[in-house]
Parts: sequence; structure tokens; C-alpha cells
Amino acid sequence: MLTVDDVPVGCAWLVVIDRIPGPEIFERRAGMVQSVFLLPKYRSQGLGVSLMRQLIEDARSMGLSYLLMHPSKESFSFYQRLGFENAQRALELRFDLTK
Repeated sequence: MLTVDDVPVGCAWLVVIDRIPGPEIFERRAGMVQSVFLLPKYRSQGLGVSLMRQLIEDARSMGLSYLLMHPSKESFSFYQRLGFENAQRALELRFDLTK
């Protein structure tokens, strides 16, 4: 959570995913970034960058092998500037939860 003058103004969730052990690395973990949000009043001031840099550093210090996320079209370039790359290897199967 990000606060300004002790008031919450933003958040970012890091979900840690334990993965199946591999032959080279027994303990494999990855991260999924979710629910990144900053109140509109606090955007374009570098606070979102600070929030994400802290999350990325936390992921590194936990020994995660990579971070995964599903950004909106509007935020795609923001995350690219932080080093995220378009990973063409992912597939997705969505379910209709309204039935």
C-alpha cells in the first residue's frame, strides 16, 4: 500500500505462485501482479513508478523467477517502461461465469 500523509492513495498486490520443481532449480516461484491502483489525484507524479519499483524489488528479494501481469491497454506502456516485456508464449482460457 502507498500512503501520502498517512492516507492510503494506492496499492499493488503481488501473488506468489509456487511452481513445480525443475531439474536445475528445485524451488521455483513466480509472481503475479494484480490490482495496481493509484487515486487519480496522485497520478503522473512518479508515485506509481515508486510503488511498482518497490513491488519489483520485493519480488527479487523473494527469489521469484519472473513476474506476470495483465495490464490494461492504457497502462501497457507504463509497465514496459519499468522493464516488463510482451510475452507471446502465454495462452489463456476464459470461462463464462454468468451461466
